Amino acid sequence: MSGQLACVGIGYALGNVLTADIVCRRRHGVSAFDVGAGNPGMANVGHEFGTTDALLVLAGDIAKTLVACVGSRLLFPALGDRAALWAAVGATLGHDYPIWHRFRGGKGVTTTCAGIILTSPVAGTISALAGAGVVAASGYLCLGALTIPAAFLCFQAATGEPERALGAAAFLALALPAHLPAALQIKTGETPRTDLASTLRGVIDHLRGHRS
Repeated sequence: MSGQLACVGIGYALGNVLTADIVCRRRHGVSAFDVGAGNPGMANVGHEFGTTDALLVLAGDIAKTLVACVGSRLLFPALGDRAALWAAVGATLGHDYPIWHRFRGGKGVTTTCAGIILTSPVAGTISALAGAGVVAASGYLCLGALTIPAAFLCFQAATGEPERALGAAAFLALALPAHLPAALQIKTGETPRTDLASTLRGVIDHLRGHRS
């Protein structure tokens, strides 16, 4: 397991690079932790500063997960896709619990989605789409964020490979403390709803505006 732990370490180091904080500091001179809900993620930054900043955060979080996965596969070729799996787990762990910010970070949705798609393209994509479908149907981001790793765990458990199932379970374990509290507050009305269709339309219109 030494190779797997090394991959987690590589991912964790890269996960500590919080793109949202970099974008907020470079473009607006403030920390992402002092903006809106204080969450250094795409949704919070986009809500406060708009689509361009949200897309920059999205791209950065995907990039750090990609670098972690590709780098780990190159360094530990004998592990194959498992190297990318554990690197992605590490990237999500680092994103959620960065050592430089007293282990208080983001919620890891983008790193999770990027990681599972890079590790298992078909299962990962289906899991991500399932999460998006739950958000579209319910209006709650937290439910979609929990659905994604749960669906991925079902896929990996079905393969009969214990290590893949363990990695998928790690994604779910990281998602639970990040999103379960909000899910439990749905009944009390404390958790806000979102209109996924309107959000996607806004992104598309923004991209079209830049192309024209």
